[in-house]
Amino acid sequence: MQITDIQFEKVSFSFEQPMKVAFAEIKDIETLLVKIDTDEGLSGFGEAAPLPFVTGDNLDSAWAVGRELRKALLGCDPAAIGGIHRRMDSLYNGCGAIKCAIDMACYDIAAKAAGMPLYRYLGGESGHVHSDVTIGIDTPDAMAAKALEWIEKGFTILKIKLGEDIETDLARMQAVRKAAGPSIALRIDANQGWTVKDSLRVIPELEKLNVGLIEQPVAAWNYEGLREIRQAVRLPIAADESCHTPVDAARLASMQAVDFINIKLMKCGGIYNAIKINAVAESFGVSCMIGCMGESALANVAGMHVAAALDNIKEVDLDAVYILSDKKAHGGFEHKGGRAVLTDTPGIGVTID
Repeated sequence: MQITDIQFEKVSFSFEQPMKVAFAEIKDIETLLVKIDTDEGLSGFGEAAPLPFVTGDNLDSAWAVGRELRKALLGCDPAAIGGIHRRMDSLYNGCGAIKCAIDMACYDIAAKAAGMPLYRYLGGESGHVHSDVTIGIDTPDAMAAKALEWIEKGFTILKIKLGEDIETDLARMQAVRKAAGPSIALRIDANQGWTVKDSLRVIPELEKLNVGLIEQPVAAWNYEGLREIRQAVRLPIAADESCHTPVDAARLASMQAVDFINIKLMKCGGIYNAIKINAVAESFGVSCMIGCMGESALANVAGMHVAAALDNIKEVDLDAVYILSDKKAHGGFEHKGGRAVLTDTPGIGVTID
């Protein structure tokens, strides 16, 4: 089987409500949908959703690099995904989002050729996943009200964005816990917004609120700070922006800096490298979660397949599918609240209009 064409299409999405995090307020998302055609009549779909302050690239650079990668990949076997990555990496360092889109489309084709849903092609047994849903930074009362909205929709795990001054952040969490009650699982993402000193002051107070984990409390480069915090508190500490590659994962894990690593397909360049990161983490006894940024159902459902296939992925943060207005990509799973069941359609299973 050979790649005969790679096509690109820019698509825009909007959050149903603006999503404020520690370093930005996000209202709209532009992504790049990729279609790979083959000489055997199979086509696969992928998505590049760069977020410059996380991935280091943007839609224009993804488009430009994608056009060059197209020239290099025509005639290649899409099922030989290791070779696809070696060729892409020989031409461009980084550029994770567009590599992710091509990687995703190749896996879609390979699973279709095998007649399997992607999670089974990757070795998984069950297509069940359980995701949280994210509440952006707002006033304590507004965040508490949003928590109740999601609980009424059947979600039982809430991810709370923090990362501003710690006194207000603590008030936000107290309001959310009071509204949600004791049975709802809460986790926190500070998006690099705190210092080590702030973290050591506020996390003991957050422990009293029965929080499940704290994600990326300090700057992405501050591996030593992550380790210092982890050694001082009881709550599990997760890395997100600190981990883009399997080498990052090895460094974090060998330093005993974190309890979790948040894998994002757009950061690491797709499913192939996500599997590597998970394997590195697992070898050190570090668990993984899989997350998203602003992506359509296509990338979110692809992430669900990865989560369903890999036992060491213990937590799932694939909620963009619930908070973006998306009329381009649909299907691939059914859900009740955050509990999703993937279809048995071969490949990723998402329909692209």
